Amino acid sequence: MIVDKPLAELKQYRPSLTQQADFDSFWEQTVAESNRQPLNATLEEISYPARQVRVYRLQFDGFGSGTRVNAWYMVPTESSLADNAGKRPAIVHYHGYSGSKGRPTSYLHWALQGYNVLAVDTRGQDGDTPDNHLYPQGSAVGFMTRGINDPLHYFYRFAYMDCLRAVNFLRTQPEIGPVAVTGGSQGGGLTLAVAALGADQQLVAAMADVPYLCHFQRAVEVFSTGPYQELVNHWKTYPGAVENNFRTLSYFDGMNFASRIRCPVLLSVGLLDTTCPPSTGFAVYNHLEVEKDIKIYPFNGHEGGSTWHEEEKYSFLSKHLGLEG
Repeated sequence: MIVDKPLAELKQYRPSLTQQADFDSFWEQTVAESNRQPLNATLEEISYPARQVRVYRLQFDGFGSGTRVNAWYMVPTESSLADNAGKRPAIVHYHGYSGSKGRPTSYLHWALQGYNVLAVDTRGQDGDTPDNHLYPQGSAVGFMTRGINDPLHYFYRFAYMDCLRAVNFLRTQPEIGPVAVTGGSQGGGLTLAVAALGADQQLVAAMADVPYLCHFQRAVEVFSTGPYQELVNHWKTYPGAVENNFRTLSYFDGMNFASRIRCPVLLSVGLLDTTCPPSTGFAVYNHLEVEKDIKIYPFNGHEGGSTWHEEEKYSFLSKHLGLEG
């Protein structure tokens, strides 16, 4: 069964980038604006039944005004991964579309290995974090078309910066050493964006599972399930907006971020994925210019490699932290 290109073609698929001439300056200015904005972070320890980890409710100011981002910050009571100076590795987790940071239980498998874990809400989705940005026009149901007529007001400009600001928070914590980022679907797209926009944060690895928000033009052509339908629904009503909307999307395309990533990347695709078609993941992978690996799951859909792939991530991160052997 094939839902996209044959695997041999996918391995060679390297479409032309769609970035605008001011792509770099757009993001340089956006990151600079974020860096000028204080985090105003607060930590509140919560009671948690696993004695091997302390769990904190973290809040910090999201990008722009009026949005407080919520996250879990998990600190193992003991960590065999700490170096001689007491510095521990940390992993930041971004969730899938319309989801949330969930419960700390979802991240115990990382914390019990000795990693500090930061799990971040995406603003406006199904967590504790609102989206208080005032968009200049309405949108289709969901998040894909919020502010889509202008990249300065597009939803993901704020979501990407919130996610980068989570890494900024970790860098304020004296016990933090190497930092990795990860997530699946939307979280995979957020992972790629943070890896590119946070190159100065010296990330040790980016692990993007079945990433969303990649190669939009191809995705819209071949998807059959999932939130790309929101774009289609919008364009049914506003067919004259398609060209301009694709221009906005180009600033947020994981494919256009690929060559700006400086840390090692692990990516996964499911060849039966109809939500994030495999060609969109390969479009990113084949533009990466760093140490990279891709895990291909021929008979999996948008779930990707599931728990099998979690174990691949353990190995990948251990390798890049020098913990193998």
